[in-house]
Amino acid sequence: MAEAFDYQGSSEIFVSHVNSVKSNHSSLAPRDICLAGAYCVLFVLGVTGNTVLLLAIALSRKLQTRTSFLIINLSVSDLLVSTLQPIQVSVLLRRINLPLHDVICQLTAALDITAIGSSVITIMLIAFNRCVLIIKPLQTFDRIFSARHLVAMVIFSWLYPTLVFIVPQLAGHGRLGYDARTRLCMCDFSHKNVNTFVHLVNSSSAIALGVLFVCHWLILRRVKQSAAKSRSSSLTTERRYRSHTEHVITKNLLCVVCCFLLCVTPFWGVFLAIPFLEGSALHRALRVTPYVCLPLVLDSCLNPIIYGWKHPHFRVVIACMLRGRWPDIPEPSRLLARFLARNNGGIQTSHSNSVATGCETQSKNVIIETNNK
Repeated sequence: MAEAFDYQGSSEIFVSHVNSVKSNHSSLAPRDICLAGAYCVLFVLGVTGNTVLLLAIALSRKLQTRTSFLIINLSVSDLLVSTLQPIQVSVLLRRINLPLHDVICQLTAALDITAIGSSVITIMLIAFNRCVLIIKPLQTFDRIFSARHLVAMVIFSWLYPTLVFIVPQLAGHGRLGYDARTRLCMCDFSHKNVNTFVHLVNSSSAIALGVLFVCHWLILRRVKQSAAKSRSSSLTTERRYRSHTEHVITKNLLCVVCCFLLCVTPFWGVFLAIPFLEGSALHRALRVTPYVCLPLVLDSCLNPIIYGWKHPHFRVVIACMLRGRWPDIPEPSRLLARFLARNNGGIQTSHSNSVATGCETQSKNVIIETNNK
């Protein structure tokens, strides 16, 4: 990278930068405060949404499917990304002055990069999961997404970003920690080998986007074929249900993919440009990095909203949770059964069976809507 500054270490950079800013609090621009506030809002939304999604899966056996195993991994990675944002806010506002600040910043950078990488890979795996479910027979789906293979996929989603993005920097092909120009715990863009990290991020993102595009194109083609057959011939109830399921899966996946593309495009655009920039242009690109990282963190908050709003089974369970109607959660898990037993759940359950509550009505409406389409 052109015009790389000769810093003696990220620790010295951090200390000198923090001390210089502390002597002049007026240097903290209003836009920095607004940006920090936006990260705080995403922290609250991300932690709350992903916690609710994980709790919904834990409370209902109906949601404990093989596909939900990937959704759990997505929520865990998104939850980790959201949890790390207060540290990034503290760095952004130049308010960290701890003896172990550099260690904390390096650990935050490593976890943040790994969690975001795992989230992207998991979204790619979910798209592949939905694609195989629609275009292949169920026997093929069961063979590819067996319990053993799912565990291997989850392990891969965490190992890949660790081995590709973190290990090379620890080996000297970059440096994790605070960067004075981006003002984030990310990687030191003044390091002579930082382009290695940039090229790895760009190539990995291109592969993920390519897989998403191919999977969604195959799904759309299959759905169009199914729609044409349904108009030209009479279908059984089972085939109509499968056709409707394919349509719902396509819409949900389209929402996830579109939100992902909208959130990752600004960040990816800056990273694509960095190897070709130098001087003041490079400095300006790095200065806007905290702003393009904001949509990237936003994606960790949108996934729970999409599943809670669009997925029919998740929508019913989450509605029961938010209304406090725990006995009405369909197919309660052992954890929920023990909770209801300790809180006189048997009386509440018998009462809810005699009177249709809002959650039950919503669940019945989803089933009726599915069967009628």
